[in-house]
Amino acid sequence: MSFDVREFRNAMGCFATGITVVTSRSASDEPLGVTVNSFSSVSLDPPLILFSLAHVGGHCQEFLASGYFAVNILTPDQRPLSDRFSMPRDNRFEGIAHDIGENGSPVFQDSLAVFECETFAVHEAGDHAVFICRVTKVHLGEEENALLFHRGQYHKL
Repeated sequence: MSFDVREFRNAMGCFATGITVVTSRSASDEPLGVTVNSFSSVSLDPPLILFSLAHVGGHCQEFLASGYFAVNILTPDQRPLSDRFSMPRDNRFEGIAHDIGENGSPVFQDSLAVFECETFAVHEAGDHAVFICRVTKVHLGEEENALLFHRGQYHKL
């Protein structure tokens, strides 16, 4: 390689991404959630999306075991959710209003959109697991602005 990890990370930061919090439930029925900006549409037929989680931290093993998720696309007003679910913390859901989706995953009220989904395939990719998920339900919110991340800072569309 002719570049180092920091240079690679800085270059990737040039690509503006939306911010999501992916939620699920643990084997002991505790809510799980982690901030994710590696989210994308994969297919319309069948409806597939993807996100990736680092093997270290972020509950990757618990998400692998669960198989059911909700991808909550955040609005600018939901920035505190992004901050909260991106940091290590014992009870990330304490005091956080949420509903329970049809698949049992936490769904945040007032999200830009929510995709409830189930595992379709998981691929190992370096230090991450790439989850490809079949969408089973879509919730479309009323807000029109998205919370974005670009060059290490939050922005709104």
